[in-house]
Amino acid sequence: MKLPVLHGFPWLWALAWLVVPNLAVILMWPVGGPPMGRYLLGFGLFALAASLLPWLGARRAVLTLLPLAMATVYVGAVFNITLYNYELLLPFLREVRPLRSPEYALGALVVAGAMAAGWWLAPRSPRLSGLRHWALALLAVLGMTNIDNIATARTAGSYVGLPQAGAPFDSAIRAAGLDQPGPRRRHLVVVLVEALGLPTNPRERALFEADWNRPEWRGRYDVTRGSVPYHGSTTAGELRELCGVWADYRVTDFDKIDCLPERYARAGYRTEALHGFDGSFFERTQWWPKLGFQHRAFGADLRAEGAQGCGGVFPGACDASVPPLLAQRLRTAKAPQLLYWVTLNSHLPVLADRALGTDNCTFGGAALADGPPMLCRLFLTHHRVSEALTHMALDPALPPTDILIVGDHMPPFFQRDARVKFDGARVPWVLLKARN
Repeated sequence: MKLPVLHGFPWLWALAWLVVPNLAVILMWPVGGPPMGRYLLGFGLFALAASLLPWLGARRAVLTLLPLAMATVYVGAVFNITLYNYELLLPFLREVRPLRSPEYALGALVVAGAMAAGWWLAPRSPRLSGLRHWALALLAVLGMTNIDNIATARTAGSYVGLPQAGAPFDSAIRAAGLDQPGPRRRHLVVVLVEALGLPTNPRERALFEADWNRPEWRGRYDVTRGSVPYHGSTTAGELRELCGVWADYRVTDFDKIDCLPERYARAGYRTEALHGFDGSFFERTQWWPKLGFQHRAFGADLRAEGAQGCGGVFPGACDASVPPLLAQRLRTAKAPQLLYWVTLNSHLPVLADRALGTDNCTFGGAALADGPPMLCRLFLTHHRVSEALTHMALDPALPPTDILIVGDHMPPFFQRDARVKFDGARVPWVLLKARN
């Protein structure tokens, strides 16, 4: 049955200027992914205008680059990275190893194929002519936008960017009462755990409780737990906890805010931040000192101290090797310490990697057996962090130390069925407060 409204529809134009540039997004509709409607609308309107360019070379260049541009926006949306941070693409390609991931490798092949198809289709795609063609092309752009809205509706609320100014604020530091140094000047360790989300299903929740509500902690610590809202990516989580703001580090004037490390440094604490990856990524070497961290240690530094190396998409120091280094600092400290550690190995995608110890993952047994393999690998990397922190916390030689553990954001799974297993708005925190 032919629909009269589609008579004369510019099918080849739609293939060249709408389907091929957005092929990676379209192929993800059955699987999951972030809502891309506004980007599809913007790119579609741009395609409408670009398709009218009289120069074949210009049209060919646009069609070749559009798939890459859309893929870049898509990956940023998955990880709640703002447009301000897209200039980090080159450092991402230089420092990270995305093609080690089968998902990223397959995505790269799709994008490369779409770029080649755009090059080939450019001289073959007809130019829009007449009001009817324009109206049908605009209808196609709006139709694709609405299809994306429908396809991603189930998890759209879990892709949380930074809120508007004046939005209600909370943080684990504030909820735990650690925003000012205490009179006893005890050591404080703050651990920001990559992709530590709050499970909503009973089976995953039981595994979470086993790792992050351990009975053995209570022999030495008073344990307090809760959850706080999150917005944005890991760096936004850092500013939430360390500076008490919803903010993007790239547009934050650190001279106008008083951050936790500065307050503790003024109280006589030695302050240090640690991360197992390269310090140039997300420019931490530049803005961490502005928060008040007197010392910084990154992947190469931690490896030089004896930390083992782990592979994956984000190769660096193994998370399980860092708590012993924290404990060593605390045991030998001559002044109260504020130690801040951002974990690494649970950054998605977590690969099936022998060097990472995540190949043939069976952690969690039946609770995770019917989920995607990466869910098992994520829980395993979090379990290892919990084990290492527990070993540190229960070390009889460790001086009295308060330990705050908090997630940065929910696990940013591509797969819709994995993403819905976690709270899309809040992350958990745990405080181990040392008894006298």
